[in-house]
Amino acid sequence: MKFTDAAIRSFKPRATPYPVGDSTCPGLCIRITPKGVKTFAFAYRNKTTRKVEWLTFGRYPDLSLTRARELANDARKVVANGGSPQAAKAERLDTESKAKTYGEVVALYDAAKLVSLRSGKKSLKTLERIGRVYDWNDRALSSITDDDAAEMLQDIADERGKKAAANQTKHILHAMFKWAKQPGRKFTAINPFADLPAPGGLIVPRARFLSAAEIRQVWSALDEPERFKVSRGTAIALRLILVTAARPGMVAGMVGGELRDLTGPSEHGPHWSLPAERMKAGSPFITPLTGLALELLQPHLQSAPDVRLFKLAGRQQLHEAAKRIVAGLEMERWTPHDLRRTAATILDRAGYSLEQIGSILAHTRKGVTAVYARWDKFDLRREMATVIERSLRETLTETPDDTPEAAQLAA
Repeated sequence: MKFTDAAIRSFKPRATPYPVGDSTCPGLCIRITPKGVKTFAFAYRNKTTRKVEWLTFGRYPDLSLTRARELANDARKVVANGGSPQAAKAERLDTESKAKTYGEVVALYDAAKLVSLRSGKKSLKTLERIGRVYDWNDRALSSITDDDAAEMLQDIADERGKKAAANQTKHILHAMFKWAKQPGRKFTAINPFADLPAPGGLIVPRARFLSAAEIRQVWSALDEPERFKVSRGTAIALRLILVTAARPGMVAGMVGGELRDLTGPSEHGPHWSLPAERMKAGSPFITPLTGLALELLQPHLQSAPDVRLFKLAGRQQLHEAAKRIVAGLEMERWTPHDLRRTAATILDRAGYSLEQIGSILAHTRKGVTAVYARWDKFDLRREMATVIERSLRETLTETPDDTPEAAQLAA
């Protein structure tokens, strides 16, 4: 009969062991014991002894039907060429015993690649978690199949309900397997993630930004952050995201040494100079600081250049604070990144192009010219920062009917 998972599950134990053959894959059988244990095997005739021999593959469902058929097809080719599937299996097991395990490759990948990436620690945690949760650490990397990969990703997306996390996990593992199969390493011959679709489906980009009324509501709430069990440092950091259009992680990690020319005349005026290791794209970035930004920063300036201005554990603390404020004000959900998007929306409605707005958002520029782009659009960024400041000051002091910009944001 034709094997399907439903058909295999329907096979009931009998008083004595018995085999059932797969009509779509010659030689592949499943043997059922009186205790109900089901094991895939391949039946073939030994050309020397002329006796039927059995090559055991593994138990179902630990070994999937798809993988069992792949092993049976390989064994049938060995028999057709005059070889012994048993010897081929022994050779394969010997090779796998000498091969690198998933856990070993993760460690090598971390040392060679991840350690130099800004997102390396996060990727390493994901790889280690997969190895631990799905018992991959001691498996030969080359033994992990696309069925294993698909099953793991589906578990994250469907059983655990984390579709975005499943997509990100696929991306991280795809990158590691691609690295592992390159010449000079060859820890595996295939990348089981290469042809898999995004397990979480298409993730629709967020488009949330705050209206003028919501800006006033949130800004006012941040005057008394203790009401929401939020520290004053966290409140200032949230305001700075809106004022500077910076990423939450950039603001959370701000140190005094990054703030330049805060007082007195200078060529570029007050600005925030971030080193490459603090930037998502891995390139240094300079963004202007407006009067409103300086007003927020002044009480928190530190004399030590390496001390963080805000006592934050990281950007996650900003997300937790936003959740508390949203709940306390009973407003539509927003995140710290939505504050950054609100600043970009102000610029969009002021007539700036996406490319121009991208320059203040620190979006990556490709090509050789990007190397020289540290200052080339600083004057434009200063201009746009001033537009954001003016819009926010008007929004915070006027009603929506009094100012066109505020009215646009409230629309």
